[in-house]
Parts: sequence; C-alpha cells; structure tokens
Amino acid sequence: MSEKRPQELLQMLSDEHDVLLKQIADLRQFWSEVSQLGKGPKYEEMGHRVRGLREVLAAHFASEEEGGYLAPAVDAAPRFSASAKQLESEHAQFLNTLDRFIGRLAQCESAYHGWQEVRADFEDFMQHLDQHEADEMSIVRQAIENGAKRAG
Repeated sequence: MSEKRPQELLQMLSDEHDVLLKQIADLRQFWSEVSQLGKGPKYEEMGHRVRGLREVLAAHFASEEEGGYLAPAVDAAPRFSASAKQLESEHAQFLNTLDRFIGRLAQCESAYHGWQEVRADFEDFMQHLDQHEADEMSIVRQAIENGAKRAG
C-alpha cells in the first residue's frame, strides 16, 4: 500500500460511514418527532425511510464486496483475512433483516403490537450494524498502521 492510498481508503470508508450515520440519525429523528408530537405510529413512513437506509446499505456493502475497503486492508495485513470474510458474510444477513423489517412495517399494526416494538427492533438492528461498521473500520485502521510500521 502506498502512503497516500491507505489514507484515501480510510477517508472513502469514513465518508460512506458518514452517509450511513446520517440515514440512521434521520430515522432516529423521525421517531423522536413522532413520539413527541403524539400523532400515532407512522408505519408506512417508517417503512419508506428504512427502505432508503437499505438502499444506502446495499450500495455500501456492494462496494466493499467488489474489493472496496477490506481487500486492500487484508492485502496489507493478511492476519485480518478471516475477520474480513466474517464481516462480509454478515452483509446479506443485514439486508435480509431490513427486508423483513420493511415487510413487517408494510403490514402495519398486524405485524407489530406497537410503535415501541418497532423502535426496539430497529435499535437492536442498529446496535449490530454499528458494531459491524466499527469492526470494519478497525481492520482498515490496523492494516494502515501495519503498513506504516513495515514502511518505517
């Protein structure tokens, strides 16, 4: 890895994570507004918003799977190969979970017992996604440090 390439790689990954974080923040803001205004559950609107997150996440995962961020990191630090493969294998699971979530929201109240159940399910999903993304960033950062140590 050249000296400039690892930093570009980290910046690109960071930029994509920022897009994901914005999507997530928007969803959480929507929940907060609905709860504070007391206008009742907004299942259809939430489904639409989650679908938007799924699209962003699918593009992010596709980029990673096409040799995006982890491949160069693993090239620089092969000891992360198994961890990177494990993280990549989780992509389909995340998208499938979102698909099921969207389906449940489309069925509105018949699939959920209440708006708070929607929030709890989604927060659980987000915790897993947050950990997944943090693990990816950690691999890239450690690979960059590994490359810097070998170059230095």
